[in-house]
Amino acid sequence: MTRQIPLPDSKPPRLGDFPYPRVEVVCNKCGRAGRYATSRLIDEHGPAITFLELRRHFESTCSRSNDIARLNEVCGVMFPDLVRWQLGG
Repeated sequence: MTRQIPLPDSKPPRLGDFPYPRVEVVCNKCGRAGRYATSRLIDEHGPAITFLELRRHFESTCSRSNDIARLNEVCGVMFPDLVRWQLGG
């Protein structure tokens, strides 16, 4: 008998479902770091925004994103609390 392993929920995590009062933002490329009120981000972007879309927003507001010398450089923005939330922490 084959044991089936349940697959994780395939829906992308949305800001409106995020359980913490603040969203931590860290970039390992430019050193940007901060904590933003979840309620403020929801007011600005809506509860349905995914964290991928939110990442793109932070990437587009980075001072390095408009630097022609870094055009091919990948942004390092990440949300550490998102990982903790997804792992059930």
